[in-house]
Amino acid sequence: MATSTNLPTADRAGSLSELLKVAVPLIISYTSSALMYIIDRMMLSWDSVESLAASLPAGVLHYNLAALAIGTVSYANAFVGQYEGADQHQRVGPVIWQGVYLSVIASVILACFIPLAPAMFAGFGHEASILALEVDYFRLMCLGTFPLLLGTTLACFYSGRGKTIVIMVANIIGTVVNVGLDYVLIFGKFGAPRLGIEGAAIATITAFAVIPLVYIGVMLYQERGGIYHLWTGKRFDRELFGRLLKFGFPSGLQHFLDVACFTAFIQLVGSLGTEKLSATSLIFNLNSLVFVPMMGLGTAVTALVGRRIGEGRSQLAVRTTWLAAAVGLAYVAIFCSLYLFAPEAILKPYGVGQHDSLRALVVFLLKLVAVYSFFDALAIIFSSAIRGAGDTQFALLFSFGAGLVFLVLPTYIASFYGEAGFFYAWYAVTTFITILGIGFVARFHQGKWMTMRVIEHTLPELEGHPPIDEDEPEGRMVVEAGA
Repeated sequence: MATSTNLPTADRAGSLSELLKVAVPLIISYTSSALMYIIDRMMLSWDSVESLAASLPAGVLHYNLAALAIGTVSYANAFVGQYEGADQHQRVGPVIWQGVYLSVIASVILACFIPLAPAMFAGFGHEASILALEVDYFRLMCLGTFPLLLGTTLACFYSGRGKTIVIMVANIIGTVVNVGLDYVLIFGKFGAPRLGIEGAAIATITAFAVIPLVYIGVMLYQERGGIYHLWTGKRFDRELFGRLLKFGFPSGLQHFLDVACFTAFIQLVGSLGTEKLSATSLIFNLNSLVFVPMMGLGTAVTALVGRRIGEGRSQLAVRTTWLAAAVGLAYVAIFCSLYLFAPEAILKPYGVGQHDSLRALVVFLLKLVAVYSFFDALAIIFSSAIRGAGDTQFALLFSFGAGLVFLVLPTYIASFYGEAGFFYAWYAVTTFITILGIGFVARFHQGKWMTMRVIEHTLPELEGHPPIDEDEPEGRMVVEAGA
């Protein structure tokens, strides 16, 4: 049984302390990333209601187009975790490089959407005052795709090995840069031009660029040599690239379709009026305080489950996942209490006090968020667990099917019912997320994921390095089982 010396010791494997050691920095990292968007929209709400309304659909559309690549390259996290658990350290660097190459390809493809922006947003039927702002914001965000993907890929080198403090530091630095530039560029401070929503986009993509630079700096300082072959394993590896696509693409497609479902929801809600779109923007902004930390916890679960699978100790992965569920539900309970009993305090920074009807809408929607947030946490944690083992095809098919049947189609029908349709659409969101949570817990309990692997049966030689002695621990590989 392989046990990595670079990670928590074996007697702590599967413990709460191990989970928190990996998860807490990731939760802080994801939360700091969410703060970039929260502060962007908070400052844009001070700029104008139109800027706030335009930032959500434009930002979500960009993220939706990038989501396929984000989900695919981020699956390197599971590869790194399983390689680390199986003591195949020399394969870690090469899989990170395959993610970098995929990031380049995806960024070029996404840039092709820049000239198509006016036509795309015109089809959403939003008001003219918002349409122009949406196009400007989207075009600028497309320029930040490569640093976003590069940062996502490089983070896997640390998350998969449990070295998550580096990720936390990089994201905090990026957030600080974003907040400072938001203030300067949105409002035209210190002699800078007042750029409004364009300033928010420039601040965000600058932060995207800073984060991978931090990773590269740490890698140059700490990883010039060593067991991970981070610099010597940079050649394109067709077999490894193909395997990253085989397991990562369904994960990326799931991520894409999840975001696509919510993009469709947002665009349909936007057709019901600026106030309803602004209310939805505020709700998703507030909900990110719960959702985004859960994504950090989910990333930790993926890495730890991958490590346990690589070690051949799947029962410890079960324990880790249930511990993560307990932690996640406790965290959600705190915020749901605020949503239900102190909504005015949460809304105060957004300056909606002078808009009574908008405030009333948001307060009502927060009650629905309080209901579905528990199931959202379950969906994130248990889907992360099965994907950490390689069960990406089920996650894709189940998420897409549920999204189409319980979210997109009901929202489309609701969009024809005006005022009442807005509330019907939000009931659909609540139903969809509830079904996701229950479904992923059931799949996890079924246990099929425990027989899966993503790492290869035999260890390819790295170019320029001697063959590995398969009698040594580094030469033993975990047998791949089909997903």
